[in-house]
Amino acid sequence: MSSSATNREQIKFSFGDSPELADRLLALVLAGKKTATCGALRDFGRDGEPMPEVGRRDVVLNGAGEEACVIETLSVETRRFDDIDPGFTDLEGEGPYAEWRAGHEAYFARNGGFSPDMQVVCETFRLLTVLPAGRDVYNRVATPIFIVTDIESDGPTPLHNSMLSFASVAVTADGTRHGEFEAVLTPRADRQQNETTMAWWATQPEAWKAATENAEDPAVVMPRFADWVEGLPGPKVFVAAPMIFDGLWMDHYLDEYAGTRALSGPFKGRQIFRGGGICLYTMAGTLRGAPYLDWGMSKLPAEFYGHVPHTHKAIDDARGFANVLVELLKLSSALPAISGSASDFR
Repeated sequence: MSSSATNREQIKFSFGDSPELADRLLALVLAGKKTATCGALRDFGRDGEPMPEVGRRDVVLNGAGEEACVIETLSVETRRFDDIDPGFTDLEGEGPYAEWRAGHEAYFARNGGFSPDMQVVCETFRLLTVLPAGRDVYNRVATPIFIVTDIESDGPTPLHNSMLSFASVAVTADGTRHGEFEAVLTPRADRQQNETTMAWWATQPEAWKAATENAEDPAVVMPRFADWVEGLPGPKVFVAAPMIFDGLWMDHYLDEYAGTRALSGPFKGRQIFRGGGICLYTMAGTLRGAPYLDWGMSKLPAEFYGHVPHTHKAIDDARGFANVLVELLKLSSALPAISGSASDFR
């Protein structure tokens, strides 16, 4: 990589050794396909270029020298070139090992010389922020990850009751899973149980056990969840069925305990999700072509759920809803595209 450093806190650099390579590798970063890079140890210290440091946040420039994104270093290790294995090179996102090796041998050869024994600094990182010069590329290449979430509570509203448990499944439109998150929460001391809800829970002993055992403080869980979401590649989109229930609970708890929201908006601060999210209830009703009074998640065929039973255990229900989302996105993608202009929205 080539770089310029103004101080230890602000490192600006571009990948590669040409504007074309800088743009190509930047696109891989913005697409979530490149989460690692490497450079010759001999090059660090030249022209004030510091070694990468865990936790440091660097600005990546595009081929025109414009600030495109911010990345955060997660790990740094120095290895012999021949000791770099596919486990690392796959993170660079530049093709299979043989292709990566040929490209890097050529790169090092034209930038000071190559040797199989040369010392190479191997760095992993995560994409933290997309800056103005990177937004057009990001919108073109990034793959959204949908965070399909189900919650369980001891009442209908976070204003008076407590969330007991929740689970999320991270999935892309093609059905690829990117992980799961589960948590059981201690009830809030400033809330109370709803009698009607608790009478219903009495009929669901297995689900109640799953929603209450090994509970943790939401002040610990919600920041952990926000970090998990933020650590996933690409833009993240919140999904719930319906948004007005599960989404309302998650938005309230994230706001209260993690300083963020389930939805993005025109406000300052940490935003871990993109856009207004997806209400599966609404999406399912419209894509079925049904009148409003016939909407409902139970109206969908069992195969849409992947035959995952709706057990009122948060993880089971989140998995079933994730399968539903993938099926609905297939229906959506088959529809003719409709576009407008920027002036259509006031």
